[in-house]
Amino acid sequence: MKKGLMLVWGMVFSAALLGGCGNETAVLSEMNTGKYVTLGAYKGIEVSVPARTEVTDEMKTNYINYMLQSNTQWVESEAGTAARMGDVALIDYEGRIDGELFQGGADQGFELQLGSRTFIEGFEEGVVGMCIGETKDISISFPDPYQPNPDLSGTPVVFTVTLNGIKTQQVPELTDDFVKSLDKGCETVAEYDAYVQDLLEQEMENTYNRNVEDVLIDKLLAGSDFKKEPPKAMVDQYYDRVIRNMTRIAATGNMSLEVYVSQQGVEMETFKEEAREGATASCRESIALQAVANAEKITVSQEEVETVLQQEAQTRGYESVEALKADLALDHYEDYVMCDKVMAFLRENAVITEY
Repeated sequence: MKKGLMLVWGMVFSAALLGGCGNETAVLSEMNTGKYVTLGAYKGIEVSVPARTEVTDEMKTNYINYMLQSNTQWVESEAGTAARMGDVALIDYEGRIDGELFQGGADQGFELQLGSRTFIEGFEEGVVGMCIGETKDISISFPDPYQPNPDLSGTPVVFTVTLNGIKTQQVPELTDDFVKSLDKGCETVAEYDAYVQDLLEQEMENTYNRNVEDVLIDKLLAGSDFKKEPPKAMVDQYYDRVIRNMTRIAATGNMSLEVYVSQQGVEMETFKEEAREGATASCRESIALQAVANAEKITVSQEEVETVLQQEAQTRGYESVEALKADLALDHYEDYVMCDKVMAFLRENAVITEY
């Protein structure tokens, strides 16, 4: 699988348990897990994981610089400034062929980002170096062939261009005002520095916890004997969820799923095969975790479900639990809470070393 899809694959499949993979007629907690898996030893599992990464000043600096770069603003340049590639040039222009204006060859107040290749080759290069208030003739030729208008293919043209203004991207300074604009509850640079410290420490902690859980589930599955594949309806349910989630990710870029997948260099059929393999693997994990829950009599109350959903809604920035449920469009939230409790049980009873 190409790197682009791998970046989102983990996010999609990490939500496998959230939907509650059930069998044909029941939710996960009602499955007869003994039909599908015989557990091996699940207490005292020995695992080794990388130690927690300590947050350094360099990490904080890199994060803050990234935030500054992500909040660049377009600022109008002063008179006398010369246009550069990457700037937005505010221009008036008239194009003439053999001294005559041609249709579509003139405009006023046009905002052209230099380097965008909005105009034919040579036009934007000709604007580079012009100063605000300057008028200049740019002599170039239409490409040959020129698909928008084949009649103009290879035709020489002279554009008279007036540069009225320039906008350049400016990286903001790290000031109290900038910090306030981020709406992170910080009023000063010092407060934002502490916020970033906490944010990165939480990120490192989350990474460590994911590493622990990943190796624990791998050890649990490796020591278990799967007698048969998960029910087809169970796999179909999660496969459909993967497709919906990936379609939503594609939509954030105004793309269909097919276009998004193709841009990652992956054939659609290959994508579907890998999605079904991932769904099947996730259902095996769910069945194994439910088997541990059955063996240890781990159950979930409705109060626990509501508490977790409240926390999830707050963490993910939803206005309410109802909004979270509507967005996820999932059933059987108790299965998610159960799996979380089983993972905590496995971790409490594991032997974890760090390197």
